[in-house]
Amino acid sequence: MNWLASLSFALLIAGCGVPPNQVVPLRDGTLRATTYVEAGDHCREKGLTARMLGKAPAEQGVLFRCE
Repeated sequence: MNWLASLSFALLIAGCGVPPNQVVPLRDGTLRATTYVEAGDHCREKGLTARMLGKAPAEQGVLFRCE
């Protein structure tokens, strides 16, 4: 029974490192998403369109704004 509790705890901790939303706001008002599709979906949920600004630094996704 103890191994089951340890396994459950390990899975709980592993799941905590996954962000619920991959869209990250940046200081200058731009947003960063993992993919162009994710950026478009994020803006579409708000009733806006995504304006792509290019690749994020170190090519860690894309920069965009909702307009």
